[in-house]
Amino acid sequence: MKILESKIFDALNYVLSLIQNITDNIRKNSFILSSIDVFILLAIIGTYIVSTFGTTNQIGAVSFLVPILVVFKVLITKGEKIELEHCNFYLLLYLLICLISNFTSSLLDKSLYGFMKTLLYFGFYFALCQFLKNNKKYITVILFSLAVFLSAESIIGLLQSYIGVESISTWQDTSYVNPEDVISRVYGTLQPYNPNLFAGYLIAGFTSILAMTVFYFQKKKILSGIIALGCFFVSMLCIFLTGCRGAYIALFAVMIGIVIASFNIIFKDYNNKKLQKLWKGFISLGAIGSIGFMLLNHAILQRLMSIFILRGDSSTSFRMNVYNSAIQMFQDNPICGIGVGNKVFREIYGLYMLSGFDALSCYCIYLEMAVESGIFALLAYLLFLFTLLGSAFKTFFNSKDLTYKVLLFVPFISIVAVMVHGFVDTVYFRPQIQYVFWTMAAILTVLLREEKTAE
Repeated sequence: MKILESKIFDALNYVLSLIQNITDNIRKNSFILSSIDVFILLAIIGTYIVSTFGTTNQIGAVSFLVPILVVFKVLITKGEKIELEHCNFYLLLYLLICLISNFTSSLLDKSLYGFMKTLLYFGFYFALCQFLKNNKKYITVILFSLAVFLSAESIIGLLQSYIGVESISTWQDTSYVNPEDVISRVYGTLQPYNPNLFAGYLIAGFTSILAMTVFYFQKKKILSGIIALGCFFVSMLCIFLTGCRGAYIALFAVMIGIVIASFNIIFKDYNNKKLQKLWKGFISLGAIGSIGFMLLNHAILQRLMSIFILRGDSSTSFRMNVYNSAIQMFQDNPICGIGVGNKVFREIYGLYMLSGFDALSCYCIYLEMAVESGIFALLAYLLFLFTLLGSAFKTFFNSKDLTYKVLLFVPFISIVAVMVHGFVDTVYFRPQIQYVFWTMAAILTVLLREEKTAE
């Protein structure tokens, strides 16, 4: 991962060094200020905790502490520097284009509101990059925290399925389904209650449980490893119980990723015939078990197969109507878009909608970005993803360190899964998913930066 150099950052860091020379002694002589890393970590974990039950405003208020504390730390800690990784240049470019789209929007106030939310998410990401680059030991702590919260939510989802929770706002077309085959779609404790949101949250973070599983077995903590593995399978089951078909597709992408990554580790990094035989047996058993699970759970199989009937399903048909309208919106505003945020989208969509049903968003994050801020914003964001993921992909296959490869794979596949899910849903823009997504992106950025520094 390249670190961009510029005169602007040199000047900024020079000014910072002058400030730090004055404030460093204050930090050293204060117990609270000298422990600021702990407070930052608590604010990060606090964001994940509030995400499990809080409203959007509550989550935003807690998460805002992270960039505030990190900026404060940079000002008072001698040697802290601001640096820009190559991939983050495209992210800043995306933000600049979004800012321009605000002032070309016919709904400036609503667009600025959406832009401020985007700034909050990106501020969280940049703050984590700055914090973790000098505190890599906290990466496993953060992944462990996510694994605990994801496991707890998955168990709650399993209990909701067992008691048979009532259907809520996100509909399921049951006109072609037997009453016995209607899924009681679980939604956990995330606000607002929504099975698709819950599925997106699980998809974004449940690979953190996989990381803990590998680390426990690597350290020969067998019982802890078995418990973690059990939580991983519970989370997978819970994703199915949400009934979210976009999450099913993303889960398939995760499974393919796990097979490819584990094949590379077992057959390329280790020359152990017994381990290779165990891998083949485990993968075969997993494939047979997955097929058997589908065949024995007719309700989930029906839900999965409904992906392919397109207009025959009212939910899919509605999305296709939204896509058609959104494409028209993009064609009328291809350069600067209509403005940032779903408040703007809902206002403008009414002029284009093909049916009498309102839409919260495009139900496709790529189309949403293009509609909101234009084609160049979408391209800038895709360049960020391709640069980050491409570098991670190359580094993974060149590394021989198992721990490092697992730490690379978990955020990599998490980001891929969210972006796959995002083709057919915009739950990506919910804060619970955003903060997990940007945590994974920050971890990946820092790990790749460490590799480049080592080189």
